[in-house]
Amino acid sequence: MQDTDDRAAGTVGEDTLHKPIDRKAQRKYFIIRALIKGIGKISAILPERLTYALCVGLAMFGYRTFPKYRNLARRQLDIAFGSEKTPKEIETILKQTYANQGRNMAEFLMIPHKDADWVNRKIVYNDPADVLKTELARGKGIVAVGAHIGNTELVCAWLGVNKLPMVTVVKAQRDALFTKFVMETRLKWGSELIFRDKGVKQECIHQLELNKIVGLVADQNAARNGIFVDFFGKKAATVGGPAEIAMKHDLPVVPSFMTTRNPDNTLTLHILPPIHMRNTGDWDADLKHNIQLYTTAIENFIRQYPSEYLWWHQRWKTRPPGEAADDA
Repeated sequence: MQDTDDRAAGTVGEDTLHKPIDRKAQRKYFIIRALIKGIGKISAILPERLTYALCVGLAMFGYRTFPKYRNLARRQLDIAFGSEKTPKEIETILKQTYANQGRNMAEFLMIPHKDADWVNRKIVYNDPADVLKTELARGKGIVAVGAHIGNTELVCAWLGVNKLPMVTVVKAQRDALFTKFVMETRLKWGSELIFRDKGVKQECIHQLELNKIVGLVADQNAARNGIFVDFFGKKAATVGGPAEIAMKHDLPVVPSFMTTRNPDNTLTLHILPPIHMRNTGDWDADLKHNIQLYTTAIENFIRQYPSEYLWWHQRWKTRPPGEAADDA
């Protein structure tokens, strides 16, 4: 996790989260907002199965029509599975990924028009070892690490509905109005959110002291602030914040809050076993070791459910010193 990271959602003051964007980007976000709001209004009156069909159809239209994004996702899949799977198998995963993102979009559009019972029916909670209950009983909070696997928006709603003592660190969108639009949906259910901005680590520590679950994501390119560990056999710049916080406060890291889709379009929310941090006194070596531990846990989960992952992120873009830049 980066050093510059967060304020509580809803804080009034100078906007330090958004950098100015050019007119082309402004037009793009205007179109995105208009499309989402328009299709959202349609989803409010359509039967649920038709909303799913519409959004999956739109996703597959995107697969066929926009080769730039299709090829971007395929490059990431090639890096991850190119030595293990045939091109046909990778293409199948890619198509399934598009379809799943369409279903995720359908749920995002339906959430504002649904009630808490609908949200609860959609999520199947899977914590067979009672990890969250056990760790919260220790009174020191939980460092939860997740990834862009499944439907994070529906998980956010479920967390709010069920009043879990959790605060999630989120990244602002490039467009301030789009951030506002997304946040309104997330906050409707009472979810607690922190923006990645200055002071985020201190705020995370404060929330742990209140015995809360602090949710962090650790699957995106961390650029110059990252530490290089193996991800699908290739070095990837990875956030160290979850390990840093856990090591300093003698806590494990719990891989969690990732979802997988069931045939009836419910989602199973997974809580995995806690990962205990190594702390031998060699800070740098231990930090890298511990980052590798939760990165491997995320990788193993993606290997089980590859079509649930968001493959459009350029995970391997930043390269170690001395290695040529990579457009993946």
